[in-house]
Amino acid sequence: MLLPFVRELFADVEKLSAFARVASHLREGTGRTRVSGLTPTAKALLLVLLQRRAERPLIFVVNDNRAVEEFIPILRGFCELTAACDPEAVVSLPARDVLPFQNLSPHPELQEERATALWKIATGTASIVVTPVAATAIRLRAAEFYTDLARTIRRGESLDTDALLAHLNTVGYSPADVVEMPGQYALRGGILDVYSPEAERPVRIEFFGDEVDSIRRFDPASQRSSTPVDEALLLPLTETPVSDHLLAAIHTRLSGKRIVGSGEAGSEEIVEAAIRAGGVTVFPGWEFYAPVAGADRTIFDLLPRAAVLLDEPEQLHQEFDRFWARVEEMHERSGVGNLVRPEDLYLPPDDWWKKLATIPGADIEHLGIAHPDGDSPSVTFLSQPASRFHGAVPAMLQQVQKLRQENMQVLLAVPNNGEVERLADIFTEYNVSFRLGTRTRGGESYADETSYFAGDVLTTTLAKAYIRAQPGRFIRLSAERVVRFWTGAGSADNSGAVEAHTVVTSLLGLVGLAAMFKQRSAKVRARAMLFLLPIIVFPLPYYITHPDFRFRLLLDPLLTILSAYAVTHASSYWKTKRKHD
Repeated sequence: MLLPFVRELFADVEKLSAFARVASHLREGTGRTRVSGLTPTAKALLLVLLQRRAERPLIFVVNDNRAVEEFIPILRGFCELTAACDPEAVVSLPARDVLPFQNLSPHPELQEERATALWKIATGTASIVVTPVAATAIRLRAAEFYTDLARTIRRGESLDTDALLAHLNTVGYSPADVVEMPGQYALRGGILDVYSPEAERPVRIEFFGDEVDSIRRFDPASQRSSTPVDEALLLPLTETPVSDHLLAAIHTRLSGKRIVGSGEAGSEEIVEAAIRAGGVTVFPGWEFYAPVAGADRTIFDLLPRAAVLLDEPEQLHQEFDRFWARVEEMHERSGVGNLVRPEDLYLPPDDWWKKLATIPGADIEHLGIAHPDGDSPSVTFLSQPASRFHGAVPAMLQQVQKLRQENMQVLLAVPNNGEVERLADIFTEYNVSFRLGTRTRGGESYADETSYFAGDVLTTTLAKAYIRAQPGRFIRLSAERVVRFWTGAGSADNSGAVEAHTVVTSLLGLVGLAAMFKQRSAKVRARAMLFLLPIIVFPLPYYITHPDFRFRLLLDPLLTILSAYAVTHASSYWKTKRKHD
């Protein structure tokens, strides 16, 4: 649980005159403005605070899906730290990972994420939407279409089981004997097990006739029911439900035919006749052609009150042009011709920019670049990126102390309470004052008692926030820690002589250990094993936490003995070789 003073640390941002100008502009909805001087982290903080002050949804347009993945965790972290927005109301709407006219369907996980995001947007539960520019150009249906993709099951209501199962099949669920994964359902007599996307656990719905008698969560591993709930939300796994009308519309467009009389008496019979005659079904990439069934909106129409913020508009312009060029190239290669054109599936760049000009919002830039027109007003912030330490704890602590001496507030956000307590131990060990911004261990602990009110407001604050796990970065940093542990390189409190001594003893120690294992004597090899075990096991915790030269000193006696053995063994080897020569 975050303590109140942590959120007060961000109060100064909202007092800035630049922030007040941007917030007022967005709240009033009067045209567009330019905002510059913001680092990526500063953009995330500003976005969260602006959403609260402007009192309207925000759409933040970025380059691609990778930018979305990097930005969303930071954004949700600031939601938690500032309490300005519910982290669950921050929604990512990714672009599809393949292009139309390639006869390839988007990845199922992306389809699931898009379907859930569109449902949240359509139902008004999304406060901030982060999406690539390519995704904003996709033609969409009305909000009611996406709202209807989900189903809410409530205890005590009457329900047509057959209709529910038909709907689940339409929106991407698959039947299974045992429900273990999201997107599966199983019906056994009067019991329906179903696992909805984004749900912590699947639910078991028991019927008494047509009435929902009970709803319970259950463990997919043991299949044992646990917590009863009053209702269950079944989210879709696709934004393009497999319906007869949709498939018929796609079939007629691609076959060069048209269904006449749509909306008139007998039109449903015509659709059914077309399906029976053509034997139409799904095919790879069919999802891209869904707009031909009547999609004439974009995400901007699903959130009519939203302000649209562009991240680095010059880069977006280039990315959008590249994307459109690739789509047109795929269209020419496909041979589809005028049956389905790119403009039928996406809003073209020229139309997109014209539409954007009518929507209130802002262009967010890191570096302020002068524009030829110079019409839109400009607001400038001053921000700079935080230093990167790559696991070098002493260097990080030196930077913290330097910032505090400059009367700056310092906040360290980490992903869990264990990391908060680990940092607290490090700060205590190095005699650096701090206070915890997160209550740990469910109550008062030794760290809580000593640090909640330690120091003034400039004391470093340690708090838990939403930080995404980054396996690749963890592996890279762990490799750097291994090198630092055995060489001392990069440690702030090590001199060149100390580093040289560390490298020499490490290398000679390993050479001596190898020489012992090469001996024929079983006793020598057994002793070598006694040296090997602590050398392997002892450093492991420091490879994945915080290596420091002092920890390496504990192995120095062993490495010194092994180094002496290496020198002695080498000396004996050369003496023996000279005698033979």
